[in-house]
Amino acid sequence: MSHESSASVPDLTELTHYLTDSGWTLEDADGQTTMWRPRRTGSHDLIRVVLPATQRVRDYTERVDEALKALSFVEQRLPEEIVDDINFGGADNVAVRLTPDAPSGEAPLLLAYSAISALKNFVVASAAALDYSSLVLPPRRPQRAEAYAAQARLSTQPGSFILSLALPLADIYSDELDDLTPPGQDALVEVPPQPFGRKVTNRMLATARKAQQLAMEVSEGTRPISTFGEFTPDTPNATELAALSSLGGPEHGIYQIRFAKSPVTGGTAEPALLRITPGQQRILGEGADYLRTKQPRAGVTVTGLIVRLFREGSFGRGEAVIQGVADDSGEARRYRVDLSEPDYNEALRAHGNGLQVTATGDLDIRGTRRSLRRLTSFAVIPGLDDEP
Repeated sequence: MSHESSASVPDLTELTHYLTDSGWTLEDADGQTTMWRPRRTGSHDLIRVVLPATQRVRDYTERVDEALKALSFVEQRLPEEIVDDINFGGADNVAVRLTPDAPSGEAPLLLAYSAISALKNFVVASAAALDYSSLVLPPRRPQRAEAYAAQARLSTQPGSFILSLALPLADIYSDELDDLTPPGQDALVEVPPQPFGRKVTNRMLATARKAQQLAMEVSEGTRPISTFGEFTPDTPNATELAALSSLGGPEHGIYQIRFAKSPVTGGTAEPALLRITPGQQRILGEGADYLRTKQPRAGVTVTGLIVRLFREGSFGRGEAVIQGVADDSGEARRYRVDLSEPDYNEALRAHGNGLQVTATGDLDIRGTRRSLRRLTSFAVIPGLDDEP
């Protein structure tokens, strides 16, 4: 049987590079085959990977399949995950096993849509959290986080209904590989120990563990829901909580989420598996709602009319109330803003001429009172009479 031209069958050169970079040593070569053994001693001492010396053999596909099975046993990852790792030049894997009441490999459309959307939001939120330390992310996600999520590849695996997400170690914004790779040498050899993609995977795993722990404590009554608002290392943000709550679908069906890291960055780690119950998912959703209603939201822009002005005396800072719409919710409400003297004078002019203003800052919600604090911009929107 001639080997098939398929993306699922790695190129021989790429596969041997992967073996070298993931901790295997060439033990023997006889001109027909090469034999590889793990560099690390331990329980896998007797395992060997045998490859043909050339890709131009009739049973190349079968030999690679056997090699992938051996790698799968050693790494405790699926062969498909290893192939993604090779094809990407380094990729971690996040897999979600859903449990729908449906034949194996099938799921209701609403469940599949909810889970896929949640996975995408989880990746974006964790990637954004690397550069943005807040429990509530801004309405506009960082471009790097969105671009990284677009690089990920989703596939399904045999089982109840398994969504498998390959997360590349390097993203399109990374220049580490270009900087570190000598001319003529394959970039896979030079993947840095903490590339951007690995940081995303580590963040996803750490926050999933922390979120589950907090949900268990809230469920047991030992901690209040406000615990989700305590900013500590690995505390999940509202978007991460909402994603973990939605992975089980609208009915919050039980699911498992598994994190498997590529060995090409050095070191080995067993895959981590979490089982998220329906009750935990509901609490995670409540935690997300709590953060979004109680925590400040950064970078919110409000546009509307000045309906109230106040300051003590004729000069100095003052307070204004804007009746307008915030870009993160689209709801028309009143927002209080504290203004410097120049901005207050501009607000006076806008109020007197019926002009709209726009203000950007951190949205703070306390009960029914909404305030924009730490303004980064305030401006009057010109009217027709102001235009040249």
